[in-house]
Amino acid sequence: QNVDYAKLSRSTLPLPPPDEQRAIVRFLDYADRKIRKYIRAKQKLIKLLEEQKQAIIHQAVTRGLDPGVRLKPSGVAWLGNMPAHWDVSRTKWLARIKTGARDTVDRIDDGAYPFFVRSQTVERINTFSFDGEAVLTAGDGAGVAKVFHYFNGKFDYHQRVYRFSHFRRVLGPFFFHYLKSTLRFEALDASAKSTVDSLRLPLLQNFPTVVPPIDEQRAIVRTIEIETSGMDVAMSRIRHEVVLLRELRTRLIADVVTGRLDVREAAAALPEVPEEPDEDMEEIGEASDEDVDEPAAAEEFEE
Repeated sequence: QNVDYAKLSRSTLPLPPPDEQRAIVRFLDYADRKIRKYIRAKQKLIKLLEEQKQAIIHQAVTRGLDPGVRLKPSGVAWLGNMPAHWDVSRTKWLARIKTGARDTVDRIDDGAYPFFVRSQTVERINTFSFDGEAVLTAGDGAGVAKVFHYFNGKFDYHQRVYRFSHFRRVLGPFFFHYLKSTLRFEALDASAKSTVDSLRLPLLQNFPTVVPPIDEQRAIVRTIEIETSGMDVAMSRIRHEVVLLRELRTRLIADVVTGRLDVREAAAALPEVPEEPDEDMEEIGEASDEDVDEPAAAEEFEE
């Protein structure tokens, strides 16, 4: 929404004396540095927990649960050795792969169904194009090899989101964990870059997927859920704390600059604090969605 210049130019602003303005700036600069420091510390903790979680998942989906299991070469450079009784198959023999037909602008805030776009945030929509078990991942944008969803039910999805469904020889939850843990290796290898702009259908069709026995897949999924549930709870709590800290900063600024909170004495008592370099304050683990959509043909692979 644009700001009307005529209205803005006629707006009145509170104007404290120069000495009080300096006190306000000093106090808010100090408070902002402290709050940013707390947020950075919490984000670093989230990153450590996420790395620990991913290490547990990667070990489980590529090596299994038995540390003494006999291994054999997988034939895939980035995968290395795998349990000797597992198979490797191209994903096109294990699932159907299709892209959606919707754009981001189709989202409805209070829609009846989940709408999977190219970010970890699940939007809402009043249509559904699939009803069943599926794994979804972003086909381009910032979420490539970073954004993954598992869902079972009615939903719709973006034209640049890939849907894996109708699983054969693999359980949906196992495939979700495996794809989330390993897709980046294949995608980066194919792109020969440190980032991936987009995923093409042939790469996904030929993506090598390990296939343990079904009972072992169930055990792996169950173990992952047990061992990582506490980490998920902790990360959720820390993210909420970050939200509260940002809300505190916003309220504090509003109260001080409008005169509801007198900080002159507090500012005078503050110690001298050296300037700290700015750091990236983006939320860890969140990939943004791109709002500009271009027409894209739906791609589909079926046996």
